[in-house]
Formats: sequence, C-alpha cells, structure tokens
Amino acid sequence: MRGGVAARRTLTAVPALGLIVALTGPATADAPPDFSDLNPNDISRSAVEESVSDITPSEFVTGIDPSGFMEKLEQEEVEGSTTTVTISADVLFEFDEATLNKGAEKRLTSIAQRLKNVSGTVEVVGHSDGVGDNDYNLKLSEDRAKAVKKALEDELGSDGPDIEASGKGSSEPVAEETDDDGNDVPSARAKNRRVEISFDGS
Repeated sequence: MRGGVAARRTLTAVPALGLIVALTGPATADAPPDFSDLNPNDISRSAVEESVSDITPSEFVTGIDPSGFMEKLEQEEVEGSTTTVTISADVLFEFDEATLNKGAEKRLTSIAQRLKNVSGTVEVVGHSDGVGDNDYNLKLSEDRAKAVKKALEDELGSDGPDIEASGKGSSEPVAEETDDDGNDVPSARAKNRRVEISFDGS
C-alpha cells in the first residue's frame, strides 16, 4: 500500500505458554509486539496443559564425586615399623613463609600426642615445589621443618623424643609439576609443598 502504513497480521509465539497469538496492527523491526491486551483468563486450560512437557531430570543431572577435586591435607603411610605423616605445607604456613599459622597448632598438637611414647628419633623433613631458586627453596624447606620441630617440642616438653629437622627443597617431588605440553599444574605443586614427620610406631 503506497503512501501509508500497511496493517500486518503478525503471528507471535508466547514461549512461556506455548501459544501462538495473532496480533493485528502496524509492526516494525524496532517496535516489539504489544502484549498489554493479552488476558491470561482468555487462555483455555487445555492450551496451558498442552504447552507443558514432561522431562526426566536424570537426563540432565551429572553425578560429581567431590573427592576427585579435593587435595588431601594430611596423609599417613606405614612401612615396616615406620609411620610417616605427610602434611600439606599450605595448611601449616602462609605463602612463602616459615612461620606456622594459627590453624597449624591444632593439627600439630594431635600429632604430638602420638609421639609421646615413640622410640628412636623423630624425623621432620620439609619439601618445597620447584618454583624459584633451588637454594632459596632448600632454605625455606629447612626453616619450615625447624618450625614444625619446635612446635612439637614445645607441646611434648622435656620428656619427648629427640626430634631432628631437615629440608630437601624441591629435590624429592611426589608429583609432576608440568604436563606433557609444559603447562603448569598447580595441584601437583601443592602436593610437593609438604612436611613429613616420620617415627617408629612399634
């Protein structure tokens, strides 16, 4: 129609109700359809029921095992009569620090109770990840081992066993810190930052 606005009959979907609503009036690309005159009471019950689809939730839910995403903060290994308790350095120390944090006290107090009647010398060995200078990492691991040793000695008192502390730096990793493409693996580095406490559990 020349010289005027053509009236269009537009079929518009209402997704929430699964209906097709016919709107009559001028429609442009910039003006959305006007639903102000749409009365929900005019929609039949059967139309609403037909717009509802059943779904099976199990098809859309994936089971997740949290253990696959969590790093163990403390592990224990027994070989012969020797027990080795490995504690993540991240729960004992702040980043790049050798001073025990507040949360370390409770954890080390629990271990100290187990050391009261052990025979022989208790070995405390610190380990770092491979980031940074080897000499720096060696000293950091030694200082952390000494901090753990002192905390155990303070808890045990003069009647406790002899405790020796040493550091290995990054020389004895338990996990590969990079993947096959050379990309950094943060979870592996976290495993390598650790303190091992070994004692004769017999």
